[in-house]
Amino acid sequence: MDNKMAACLLAPLIFGSLILGFLAYHSWDDYGKASAEYSAKASQLLKLSQQKPFPSQSNLAKLESTISSERSSLDTLFKGLQKFQVPTFADIDKAKTQDRPQRFQDALRTEVTRIRSLATSTGATLPPGFYLGLEEYENRVPSQDDVQLLAKQLTILSWLGDLLASHKDLILSEFSRLVTETGSKKDAKKNLPMPPVKGSPPYETPCIIKVSFRCNQGSFREIVNTISTAPYFLIMDQLLVQNTSGEPPSRDMQPPVVAPGPDGSAPIQRLPIIVGRELLNVSLKLNGLEFPNPATSATSAIKSVQPKTEAK
Repeated sequence: MDNKMAACLLAPLIFGSLILGFLAYHSWDDYGKASAEYSAKASQLLKLSQQKPFPSQSNLAKLESTISSERSSLDTLFKGLQKFQVPTFADIDKAKTQDRPQRFQDALRTEVTRIRSLATSTGATLPPGFYLGLEEYENRVPSQDDVQLLAKQLTILSWLGDLLASHKDLILSEFSRLVTETGSKKDAKKNLPMPPVKGSPPYETPCIIKVSFRCNQGSFREIVNTISTAPYFLIMDQLLVQNTSGEPPSRDMQPPVVAPGPDGSAPIQRLPIIVGRELLNVSLKLNGLEFPNPATSATSAIKSVQPKTEAK
């Protein structure tokens, strides 16, 4: 009886010992692999730490080559952007300084009259008192300090006004010019170009325009496409488009009744085409940018502030 009980207890003990031995063997094997991997990584780290630190001469040469290539690409891009300069309207900057304010007001009056006549001929509707966003200069001339910037703004304002007025049945409700930092008297004091400041953007914003109008879908598409290919660098800062009709055309519209043919033949019934005839209410804000040459601007600023010597 005792031998049977001892045999029954010995069998589980032997089986458990075998399992524990098997697990210990595999754990030791995993520990050996982890230890070997750690040693290899530690050896690699020690080897790298004893080498000369980067950049090496070859890596430095690659870096300089990459910087040179990127700088060349940026210079090419910037030279391309410098082509988008806004000229002064009617070459007002070429007139004598004392004649520029009156010349600007005369050119503004002539341009407003032309665009009003264009709108009348095309059927476009301009807002009451429309004056290309320069209403304050209808009855007074600008100062000599502001006239050159205003002449640049008039170039863009005239181009946009001409574009809108040339579309039939367009109803223009707003055409305003927003004051910019570039156009403020503080920054444009004496109308001198300021040297570039480190960290400042490489562009100026001589003009910001806000317009609101109603037109059909075809006119809206043509206006947006024309702005995207404008001779000036114009950015659509804001664009809001709404249908004048809040409800889509009904799907259960009945096809129109087609009269019989002249010879009495049965009419050909065509499938109804459901197309909305609603107009679009558009609100648009445009930023006109310029990319002046920093070197030229700085040189011009220095020359402008130098005192003039009188001839003896």
